[in-house]
Amino acid sequence: RYKQYWTIRAMRERAAHHPNKSVGIRDAISVFDEWLENYEEPSSQKKQLHRQEWEEFRRLCQSDANKHSYGKDPTKEELKRARDDLLNGQKLLIQLLSNQRQSSSRNVQFPLTSFVALFGGPGMHGYGSHEIGDDRGISNVHIDGDEGLEELIGATKTSKLMLGKVDKVEVTYNRADELAMVAIIRSKQSNTLESLWARSADTASLGCSKKRQRIDSKPKEEEKNRPEWTCNTCTFVHVGKSKIDFLTCELCGSTRLAEGAARK
Repeated sequence: RYKQYWTIRAMRERAAHHPNKSVGIRDAISVFDEWLENYEEPSSQKKQLHRQEWEEFRRLCQSDANKHSYGKDPTKEELKRARDDLLNGQKLLIQLLSNQRQSSSRNVQFPLTSFVALFGGPGMHGYGSHEIGDDRGISNVHIDGDEGLEELIGATKTSKLMLGKVDKVEVTYNRADELAMVAIIRSKQSNTLESLWARSADTASLGCSKKRQRIDSKPKEEEKNRPEWTCNTCTFVHVGKSKIDFLTCELCGSTRLAEGAARK
């Protein structure tokens, strides 16, 4: 929040001086102008709060969670390490969800770097939200049901978990011990044939395999039609509605090139 005013003012200036103003840019200028007109200088109490937030931000930047961070010009080894952290985080989340489906609520060892690579820092995300408790030792991740899981691990892997109808997934993480546990909150409609099928997936006969293939094929088709773009620098694929408008790569920080632009 301590950068909010200058960020919005800079965005307004960039939009106002854009050489090819679209309808969306003009609408954005109106929104920025309205916000700037209603802006009030923060009180001394709020400024103190902003300073505390800045100190907390710097403390988090220096924590073990950023042990695998890198600068603007990352090496191939650093990019590979970042990809490995993300893939490991996805694998461990799937393990947590599988354990929960099998009525096993045991904790799973979850490296902090993999946790941060998957869920990001505290705040709102495309999958839901990540909050840090008052004791600073516990992270609470709130995943918005099936759509949130698809943002994190993809539609195909989500469907293969056979969780049925899920309203929310709660992940509790102890950063000191690097242990995670998960709770699946189902909707009132979960007692349907869909959820019964999910519970009996492990004992399904071979005669049902073709049906399962047809069920799995639908998410695969949906995944193909999901919006995505690929970074021209590190080839990281950004999937989902929340990432389609990113102007920089989430992994390496490179500026996104326009469609059809030649790679240097």
